[in-house]
Amino acid sequence: MISAASAQQRNQLRGAVADSASREMLEMATVTVQNAKDSSLITYTLTDKKGAFHLTGLPADKPVRLLISYTGYRTYSRILGADRPEDLGSIMLATSARELNTVVVEGDRPPIAIRKDTIEFNAAAFKTRPNAVVEDLLKKLPGVDIDENGNITVNGKKVSRILVDGKEFFGNDPKLATKNLPSAIVDKVQVVDTKTKLEARMGVEKDGEDRTINVTLKADKKKGLFGRLSAGGGTDSRFELSGMLNAFEGSRQISLLGSSNNLNKIGFTQNEMSVASERKGGGMYMSVSSDGGLNMNGINFSASGEGIRTASMAGYNYNDKWGKNVDVNNSYFFNNTDSRFTTLSNSLYNDGRNIIGKRTGNGRNYSHNVNFSFDIQLDSMTTLNVAPKFGYTRQTSNTSSVDSTYFGPGELGNTNKNSNLLRSNRVSFENSITLNRILNKNGQAIGLTFSNMYNTQDGNAFNNSTQQFFENNLLDSTQVLDQKSEMNSRNERYDISLYYGQPITKTWKMHFDYKYSYGISTSNRNTYNFDEDMKGYTDLDSLYSNRFRTIMTTQQPAIRFVHNNSNKKFTASFGGSVYFNTLDNRSFMDNTSIRQRQTNLAPNSRIAYTFKNKGQLSFNYNGYMQQPTIEQLQPVRDNTNPLNIRIGNPDLKASFSHSISLGYNRFSPTGIGLFSSIGITPTTNRISTITKVNAQGGQTVQNANVNGTYTVNANINASFNKKLKDWQLRVNGGFFGNMSRQVNYSNINNPKGDTSLRENVSQSLMVGPMLNFSYSYKEILEMNIFYRPNYNQVKSRLNNVTTSNFTQRLQVGATAYLPLNFFLENDLQYNYNANTAPGFRKGITVYSAAIGYEFLKEKRAQVKLYAYDLLRQNTTIRRNVTELGTFDTQTDLVEQYFMLTLSYNISKFGKIKAPRRFNNSGGIMIY
Repeated sequence: MISAASAQQRNQLRGAVADSASREMLEMATVTVQNAKDSSLITYTLTDKKGAFHLTGLPADKPVRLLISYTGYRTYSRILGADRPEDLGSIMLATSARELNTVVVEGDRPPIAIRKDTIEFNAAAFKTRPNAVVEDLLKKLPGVDIDENGNITVNGKKVSRILVDGKEFFGNDPKLATKNLPSAIVDKVQVVDTKTKLEARMGVEKDGEDRTINVTLKADKKKGLFGRLSAGGGTDSRFELSGMLNAFEGSRQISLLGSSNNLNKIGFTQNEMSVASERKGGGMYMSVSSDGGLNMNGINFSASGEGIRTASMAGYNYNDKWGKNVDVNNSYFFNNTDSRFTTLSNSLYNDGRNIIGKRTGNGRNYSHNVNFSFDIQLDSMTTLNVAPKFGYTRQTSNTSSVDSTYFGPGELGNTNKNSNLLRSNRVSFENSITLNRILNKNGQAIGLTFSNMYNTQDGNAFNNSTQQFFENNLLDSTQVLDQKSEMNSRNERYDISLYYGQPITKTWKMHFDYKYSYGISTSNRNTYNFDEDMKGYTDLDSLYSNRFRTIMTTQQPAIRFVHNNSNKKFTASFGGSVYFNTLDNRSFMDNTSIRQRQTNLAPNSRIAYTFKNKGQLSFNYNGYMQQPTIEQLQPVRDNTNPLNIRIGNPDLKASFSHSISLGYNRFSPTGIGLFSSIGITPTTNRISTITKVNAQGGQTVQNANVNGTYTVNANINASFNKKLKDWQLRVNGGFFGNMSRQVNYSNINNPKGDTSLRENVSQSLMVGPMLNFSYSYKEILEMNIFYRPNYNQVKSRLNNVTTSNFTQRLQVGATAYLPLNFFLENDLQYNYNANTAPGFRKGITVYSAAIGYEFLKEKRAQVKLYAYDLLRQNTTIRRNVTELGTFDTQTDLVEQYFMLTLSYNISKFGKIKAPRRFNNSGGIMIY
């Protein structure tokens, strides 16, 4: 018993850290325990507000190495034998002046270092497998969460940018960097608040809701060639080709990528099992997504986002430094995507109409995009940035549909057989020129930005339909439509922004902005009916033709007062802007004009207070305006579906929203976090709809402004991360809720013959918990479990109809690394929808598995046999519950296939002499 108690004492360490001169206890010092033999990480923690620490899970019978580091102090290092005491008492750290000669000793770097507004992770302390990518490394970092779509949050706040050695990587898309760069080249992962370039140069401290991750490379990995090539072939003519090659040499970074596949994959990610969302497999969604593919910095990597896609793409990224004062970034993307789909739909309106349909089609999206960015240091205080972008897109689509409308069970109202052929071309150009100058060291600065956008689009569409209308289930009449539409549009926008920053005191600064925007858009649509006599489309149909122009001008002066105290416990930003908006619409077909003027006050304020326990309470109040699109404004009928005609409204005003939120976050870098928020967003002049249903079951939908709408969001989320030498456990769970009030107008449910419009107010509620569990053991096992049930309810006041729905989503993934370099992968996705329409599946289970073998030096090559959708259930079912009714769709996707793939990792690096720095402590890095 005495031996057991002694061993239990050696399993843990406690103590306190203080300044050797002042005896002041040091909070947030990093305490690390390593294996004394190989310096591998065992565990770590941070000292609390009293300078105390407590570590558990230490090996009882082995010596360990204790490291304690703190910014501005010499790192404390000590070997503790197997007979070490449990309580180390007070440990004193001596201050150290930073000197030019300091040796960076890899083993002495702490896993986490906190410096001002930066959290820095030492990549070497978080081991990953050979050929792992940056995303695998991020998943091991405390406080970093990555969802099933690859979106990243750090301490509950979203990450919008990933930089590589401070530079953009492929247009600054986070997923391209995290899913393709190998983790073995990473030295540090730095997390900072997202800032503009001027804010970064001025050293402005921010406390916003947005984060940037900067991945710094190891010194010996900044010169070399690395990448990955992969090829695969399978049953049902399935194939996959992808490759990425990176050539880095100092400040010059050149990256090439390309892919082609017919698996509904983007093509340049490495792990087929990890991102099931790329295939949109087995999904059940509460809202209809217009595009299931990747949209990267405005670049669309899919055609229609539905069905089965064959996608090919290629691109490059170039970063360099020209001379001492010019940083250059250039990227290019080419994309060609072909898609085909079959979709079943069942639309049940609250007035009893039931529309059952089937839609088939194919489409192609072909595009080129080129981006440039030049950062020029004119002098020590002045910078100039020029960033032009060019784009070209060609799209075609060909769809056919059959719809039947029932007024009641067995009561056929109409049928519609429709086919559409669309071709379009789009050319775009954008440019931004920004000049910033810092006037003095106190933070006084000015900035001037000019930006413009220009794009043109032209195309034509063929619309053919046969509509049959029934009375008492007997054919009453037939209408045939055969039309051709010729369309062209042009959009221009010019913005000028002026910024001035002025420090008032040591803790208060004033920021003044002024922005002027001018935009002009024209849209012309000429629709012709087929003329039997002329044997061509020569009969202009004025009902579906229009020439329209809209001019939008906005002036937006803004002022903010920003406060940061020395200890950063209290930060505040008070201010706002005024929108002076003018909207000038002109319809040339009927020679009418409408001019509207609006003035809106937009607050922009944030208050945050940090408690002693590092919990932070924040309050945010912001306002923003949303302009109507030219499609929403142009008063021309769109009869692509003759039984569901849409028409724009030139009387529309810009909508304005106030966003008010209260949040509380508390996170310890050792792995425990609590994130919560509640907010409300009321909107005035929200753009809603007016729906008019005729006696034959067709409807016309027009946009209109409404008031009295709002959205309320609330969530609470807790996370736990525990890492010891051999295993790591992560648990993340929470509860989310959303409630909204929407307003629209319709004549649905009116008595027969009554066509008057009535206001319909609907209340929607969506609530559900979430649990995410992941576990890894050595380099043997990795597993993840995600579960999220969801309840959705919509109540319509006009007809007193309440519609509800319950869904569940479960994902289980596991990878086992076996002896002799073999590995097994398993992925199970289960989705359940309690209230799908008759003939639609309620539950879908998609199970996939793979067995692979790694070989050659450093396991650079990999062969894998992959089986997708072993149960043959893959499809997409979506249910959209709105104030008008319930709408179900089911789309066929890639079904079961087997594939053999071969991958090879390229890794060839040169040597760069790293700068040597020495200090008096004999080789310890000092921040």
